[in-house]
Amino acid sequence: MAYLISERSEEFDRSFLAATEQKLADVIITALPNSVTPLRLTKVGVIGAVVAGAALVGCRWSPAWLPVFVAGMFLNWCGMALDGPLARRRSETDRLLDVIGQTNDLLSQVFLIVMFSVSPFLSLQSSLVILACYLLFSAYNYVRTIALHARPMSYIGLGPTEFRILMAAWPFVAHAGGIDAATNDAAARLDTAILILAAIGVAGFAVKALSDARQISEEE
Repeated sequence: MAYLISERSEEFDRSFLAATEQKLADVIITALPNSVTPLRLTKVGVIGAVVAGAALVGCRWSPAWLPVFVAGMFLNWCGMALDGPLARRRSETDRLLDVIGQTNDLLSQVFLIVMFSVSPFLSLQSSLVILACYLLFSAYNYVRTIALHARPMSYIGLGPTEFRILMAAWPFVAHAGGIDAATNDAAARLDTAILILAAIGVAGFAVKALSDARQISEEE
């Protein structure tokens, strides 16, 4: 979560859980002691990603690591989703902190997607496809920031929090469905499904980019 978010960028944040997340964040932030700083929350988010990544590796040997994975994902959300709102609440916004927050958020998500490839829940192929789509959409966020002075944080209602929830839920779905990325045909079918979904997502992205280009043309 960025420390500096313009009013217009918030206008484009239409993810399904945006309103609920904001209310929850307000409750948590109000209860935080002054010793908890935005930078410390960012560090908590990074630690959470590392814990979650280690748990994904542990799941290769035992599903008992799944609760550890969820705990890591929760810490990652706490750090990356609350650092920006806390900074704004305390009027501690700073460009350097904004860069640190954005960079760590991006790196933590990339790290987690890559770690799924060494877990039993996704193949390397599927992880790389998801990573490519994530980087494409993330890059476009920054392009749109420059072009329209607004940063869309969601696609078809999916923002950073929804993406984290999907990542946290998938190991349980895969485990319940008996999917093992290294051993069975279900994983191959999953790879095909993810490729199809990725193609649909990229097509939607292209439509969005064309729409934004048309908007820029009309404004000029």
